[in-house]
Amino acid sequence: MESRAIASPGLALALAAALLLPLSACGPTADQLRAREESASATPLQPRTAAPRPTETPVPTPVQPTPTTPARVGVTGSQAGMPAPVQDACQWLLRRDTAPMPAAEAGECLSAAMAAGGGAVQTLETETSWLPAGTYTVAFATTPEFALELNNEELDVHVSIREGRRELRQAGSAVSANPDGTAEEAYAAVMANAAELTVRPERLAGMVASAGPVEVAYAAPLDGALFTRISGSFDTAGRETPPDPASGAEIPAGSFTLFLDDYYRPVRIEVLGLNQGISSRITAVNSQWGTVPAP
Repeated sequence: MESRAIASPGLALALAAALLLPLSACGPTADQLRAREESASATPLQPRTAAPRPTETPVPTPVQPTPTTPARVGVTGSQAGMPAPVQDACQWLLRRDTAPMPAAEAGECLSAAMAAGGGAVQTLETETSWLPAGTYTVAFATTPEFALELNNEELDVHVSIREGRRELRQAGSAVSANPDGTAEEAYAAVMANAAELTVRPERLAGMVASAGPVEVAYAAPLDGALFTRISGSFDTAGRETPPDPASGAEIPAGSFTLFLDDYYRPVRIEVLGLNQGISSRITAVNSQWGTVPAP
């Protein structure tokens, strides 16, 4: 009877352990549940984020070129001493631009250079219907006001322009130029206009300015020296503003070639034209620029 009492406590412990195993396998204990809740509250939920969009490369805005003013060019060497008005008007030539020169700019340059030149002596050969064909000597001044004396002793043709007076002298008599006057006066006006064509700055410049683009050569040979040469075709009849009758162009259309010295004064002028079916040819050579007193 004593041995049964001792075995009974061991059996009871074994039975209790067997009963506890299934209970622990059925689910978490209270302590485990408490630990899980504490862990969940300590770790916040992370929000869901959308996938990043691909980065778009911005398209650059085209940059428009800023118009630039051509650089101003000074003078050196053989052009040192060129008057400022000539430098201002002749920047195209001073820069030695290779493109055709705008006709208006070429005319302004030529007018400024002739005006600054003061005057010269010209040998004029003509084959036209205005001045009788022949060779003339012209002494002219461009400052302080325009004046000229044209003479051909062989043909007895003398044209004088001074202080606003324009007259033709032939056979010992003088006739004032007046395009609206008598036949003699109208003829004297034609002769005076023809005498002015290659020496009055605004007349020669107006012919050049009426041209299309003017071709330029910067080292054109002439009589063993190099000059600036400008050439083009002109149409003075097509100008918007007609020339003044007293100093207008007599050759409405044609072509020209001018050789210019270092100060852009013309040293040789060649003009070919056609007026009312009559061809004309003028060749003028200038010398002694700036050293000739007023005629």
